Amino acid sequence: MAQAIAQKHMTEQYGPYGSQCPENYSFKLQEGESIKEVIVRHGFIVDAIGFVVAKPCGGTYTKMFGGTCGNESKIVLKCGEKITRISGTYGNYVYQGGQCLIATMKIHTNLCPNGYGPFGQGKGIEGTAKDFSSPCTLDGPIVGVFGRHHNYLESVGIFVEKKDCPCA
Repeated sequence: MAQAIAQKHMTEQYGPYGSQCPENYSFKLQEGESIKEVIVRHGFIVDAIGFVVAKPCGGTYTKMFGGTCGNESKIVLKCGEKITRISGTYGNYVYQGGQCLIATMKIHTNLCPNGYGPFGQGKGIEGTAKDFSSPCTLDGPIVGVFGRHHNYLESVGIFVEKKDCPCA
């Protein structure tokens, strides 16, 4: 008789990248959910990031973090496409009193390893913007985000699903 082997799923977090002020948002997919679209609002900098999430019952819902200004770009993920990494730049935005914000961002997937974007022009940043890049997630997809937002995206970090060794 075959014995069922269960996989333990753990979540690791990377970041936040950008502002180091206390986080005020955190989002993780629930069991059976998947990200169908990524929404990025952007202009001179990144205003917001969001996700259209498919529920196991067939419905969807949208989670957005950040402001409502800027142009909206959507990345519709293909069947089997998973977010594997985020990268970009951050710095102090002169039009927001020198507040640290995400200036540009790219969304990397298993089907687009060079990334979609960049979103945001990186304009209005004092001095040179600082680069960030989450590690490439080879053993599990990104299953959530966390960080700080208000009128703009101040920081972003990721939750990555890690598969532990099988257990009986």
